[in-house]
Amino acid sequence: MPTTPARRRGQPRTKPEAERRRDLLDAGLAVFTRRGVGAATVDDIASEAGVAKGTFYLYFSSKEHLLAALQRDFEETLVARVDAAVATAGQDWADRLDAWVRAVFADHPTSRQLHDVLYHHAVDSPAPPSGAPADPPHDLVASLTRLLTAGIAAGAYDVEEPELTALLLCSALHRTFDRVWHRADLDDTPRLVTAVDRLFHRAVGIPETVAGRT
Repeated sequence: MPTTPARRRGQPRTKPEAERRRDLLDAGLAVFTRRGVGAATVDDIASEAGVAKGTFYLYFSSKEHLLAALQRDFEETLVARVDAAVATAGQDWADRLDAWVRAVFADHPTSRQLHDVLYHHAVDSPAPPSGAPADPPHDLVASLTRLLTAGIAAGAYDVEEPELTALLLCSALHRTFDRVWHRADLDDTPRLVTAVDRLFHRAVGIPETVAGRT
C-alpha cells in the first residue's frame, strides 16, 4: 500500500490551493506522458506530486477529472495565442481568418506529444454543481465561432451557422494533424496551410480571387 510521501527539508507544510492544484496537474501530465493515461493511477500521480493520495481527492475526483482539467488548460493557452494572432492581423477579414489558421498550424507541431497524451483518451468533463453556471467554452471551436460571428456582423463572411461551421472546420483540422503527424509523405506544411486557407475561405464565402493570394 502506498505511503504518504516524506516532506522534503525546507518544504512548507502547506501550499496555497492554486499552487497545490498546479503541482497535481504537472504531476498528472508527467505520469500520463510516461505511463499512458490508461495505465496511470491516482497513487502514481500523488507520488509524483509528493502528496498523500487523500490530498489528490481534495482537488480532483478521479484521474479523468484531472485529465479534463489538463485539456482545458491546454485549450485555453492555445486559444489565447490564436486570438492574439487574430487581434494583430489588421482589419482585413480574410487576413484575420488566415492568421487564425496559421497560428493553429504554428502551435501544433511544438505540442504534438502533449496533444497526443491529452486527446487520445476520451473523457467527459465533470458537470458543474447543480445551479452553478457552466464555464464559457475556451476551445478552438469557440474561438473560430467568435471570429466567424464577428465577420458575419461586419458583412465579410457569408455563413448561416457559424458554430456548426466552426465545429466542422476544426474537426477537419484535427483529423488532418493526426494524419500528417503519422505520415511523413504528407508533412508539407506550406502546401497544407495553403489548402486549409482556401478551404476556410470557401467555407465563409470569401471570393476565390482573394483566397488565391500569397
